Amino acid sequence: MLTSQIFGGRALRHCTMLLIFSASLALGGCANVPVGESGGSAPVAAAAKSELQFLDLQSFDSDLSRSLSTPLPKVDVAFLDNVKPSAMPERLQKWMASLEGAGGKVVVTPPKPALQGRALFAVVSAVTTVWSASKMAASLAKDAQLKAAGSYNAEIVLKTDASGDSVVDKVIFTKR
Repeated sequence: MLTSQIFGGRALRHCTMLLIFSASLALGGCANVPVGESGGSAPVAAAAKSELQFLDLQSFDSDLSRSLSTPLPKVDVAFLDNVKPSAMPERLQKWMASLEGAGGKVVVTPPKPALQGRALFAVVSAVTTVWSASKMAASLAKDAQLKAAGSYNAEIVLKTDASGDSVVDKVIFTKR
């Protein structure tokens, strides 16, 4: 009663509403919301996929690592562009070297109909030489992201393009 005499009924209601509004703002600021680098809400982690498209970007490494780190029995990596077996992208060579360094095997499947004799040998030799002869293996041991390939084997599947050349169709990572 004394308060209503001092402030008046209307002023008291305004003060009460202002107090409730201020308290709700203050308590709302206490919510535990993770903040991403851009200052907004943190992005939801992408799910592991059993089929990926190869892009020569860091995000490809993250996606492949995520997929190989889960219990997926097989992960297919398809190519959007024609890639000759002898010109395997360095980003993918690192994955192959890491896989082989951990005891995995890489095999090459020729296109259908199969190449004959020396032509098949030349394609297989060119592909395996690309990463086997590289000096990446020592530096790869330090790259935690590439260690995800350690329990997989890989198959490089070739196809014949419109001009009759052998190109990489896809790389299949299969759990050992």
